[in-house]
Amino acid sequence: MKKVMLFLLLSMTMFNSYASATSSDHTQLIQDFMKKSIEEYKIPGVSLTIVKDGEIYFQDNWGSRSDGTPVTSETLFTLGSISKPLTSLALMKLVEQKNIELDQTIDTYIPSFQYNKNGFEKNITIRHLLTHTSGISSYEGLEVAELMLRGVNTIDEAVQKLNNVSLNHEPGEIHQYSAANYLLLGKVIENVTDQSFAEFMDDEIYSALEMNRTVSNYENANRLGYQPGFQSWFGKPIKSENLFDDSGAPYGYIASTANDMSKFIQFLLDGGRDLLSNHTFDIYTSPQVHRKEEMYYGLGWRISIKKTDSFYFHGGETPDSRAELFLNPEKDYGFILLTNKNNFSEVLHTAYIREGLKTIIEDGELPEIPKASYQMQWITLIVAILLAVLTIWNLVHLKRKNLVRIIRWAIIGVISIIFSLVLIPLITYLFDSPWHTIYYYAPDIAFLIICLVGILAIYGLLLFFMMYKKRKVLIC
Repeated sequence: MKKVMLFLLLSMTMFNSYASATSSDHTQLIQDFMKKSIEEYKIPGVSLTIVKDGEIYFQDNWGSRSDGTPVTSETLFTLGSISKPLTSLALMKLVEQKNIELDQTIDTYIPSFQYNKNGFEKNITIRHLLTHTSGISSYEGLEVAELMLRGVNTIDEAVQKLNNVSLNHEPGEIHQYSAANYLLLGKVIENVTDQSFAEFMDDEIYSALEMNRTVSNYENANRLGYQPGFQSWFGKPIKSENLFDDSGAPYGYIASTANDMSKFIQFLLDGGRDLLSNHTFDIYTSPQVHRKEEMYYGLGWRISIKKTDSFYFHGGETPDSRAELFLNPEKDYGFILLTNKNNFSEVLHTAYIREGLKTIIEDGELPEIPKASYQMQWITLIVAILLAVLTIWNLVHLKRKNLVRIIRWAIIGVISIIFSLVLIPLITYLFDSPWHTIYYYAPDIAFLIICLVGILAIYGLLLFFMMYKKRKVLIC
């Protein structure tokens, strides 16, 4: 018996030593990976917390905020679209209380909101909004996003701007990601609860999960010391304006900390017991709409159903922040990554970090870090420079041209002016984004596009001016 006890004791000691060594190795890999990633992607401030087996497995912070103070686990970041799973959690709580039905049409809850069905038959339901299958386009959602509205009734104000929107698909048929869907869900919550979105989230979600530094409006964020992040110009972080949008809280402007989000992760890994029944939680985290291969979208979640690699997650961005939330319930871990820099062209940087952390935690291997690329900015800059040089060269040599040649150049002048007028509308069409979205999420590219517009317009006008002067000289 003593030999058996001694064997068990030695086995446990060896196992604990191995587990401790493995944990230590993983921690060092994470440190090395994060430092290299932050340096490669020029991120000013980062906060990371990993939860595993019900405990904080790793927690660290790097860099500083825009006011120069160091980032900590209590530093507020805007969550971007990670706000959506929090909003959908609030909806599911109301579903469990039987105040909302997932397949009920939205006019039941927001009768003042009207939309043009555009010949389609179905009405929009709550489930359609949660899964981005309402038929409201991504462009229409961006039109009412980043309006920088602040105050008590901002969600209502934004919904009024969306009023009479036309659907471009049959509700329930096509998944098209749109901020408009979660804006409307925010309004549903306000109407059903007779509270503001921020008040309901404070009272029923954040308080229940002890997320005491998570807020849904600028006033409360400012009270907790929120600082805006950085917009990126050719990768270089430039302190942004204060872009916090109260009306966007349901889809992108909830602000939180790594500590608070670790509590949300623990809640999720624990099966949502503090707020939802098992049945409701299963619906909350279940796949709903097929996107590609074995990837689905759920009720505010991106979900992989791959047998050997099932997980759910969501990324998020505002003009001056990016975040990643990842959960693998089968392997009992999750993490929150918060960063304070963003640009449209850098959208994959935090996704690379997310995948790298996943590889380290699951496989114990240090992954390669893809190089940062600013190709889009450099191409636009080169085009602007070449066009400016060509314009100057043509104008200098134009003095030697005869009148016939001048008339030809006048035609080119007309074309230049037309291009200057249609370039920005063409860009918004190609990117399927309103200009204000491009301006906020890619300020460097937007600036260069404005330069191109200016060069084309000035070139066209100067061509007409020079033709006019030559005609005047010939007449005299």
